[in-house]
Formats: sequence, C-alpha cells, structure tokens
Amino acid sequence: MKEQLQKVFRTVFEDNSLIISSTTSAKDIKMWDSLTHLQLIAEIEDEFKIKFSFEEVMMFNSVADILKTIENRDVQ
Repeated sequence: MKEQLQKVFRTVFEDNSLIISSTTSAKDIKMWDSLTHLQLIAEIEDEFKIKFSFEEVMMFNSVADILKTIENRDVQ
C-alpha cells in the first residue's frame, strides 16, 4: 500500500526520486501547498478507488494519517 501511495506522490509532485515515510508531511516537500494537497487527495482517491470525507482530509497531517485512513477502508 505504501508503494502505491509513493507512486501517487511521485506523480503529483513530478519527482521520480521522491521517497516518502510515515512522517513525511507538507513541511518536507517544497511543492506541497494547498493546491497540490487537493490534487494529491484526488489522485489517492483514484488510485485506491475510495472517497475521503472532508473531515478526513482536514485531519491529514502526514503520510501516516493518509495510510491509516486508507487501511481502515475496505481497499482491494
């Protein structure tokens, strides 16, 4: 699952060398602003075939938060 998420991050931030960890946050990626955050969420939803609620999105402060939410879903 983390590998899929990393693929999405690399696509959104246009950086094939980007390595994410559970502690990665917007502070760690220069291009991660409010606009790319929305794009990132949309790409993650497409990749994992899920939809996040507004409340979930507002709680995302790190990769760990995103992964935890995905893992709590019935992702195939």
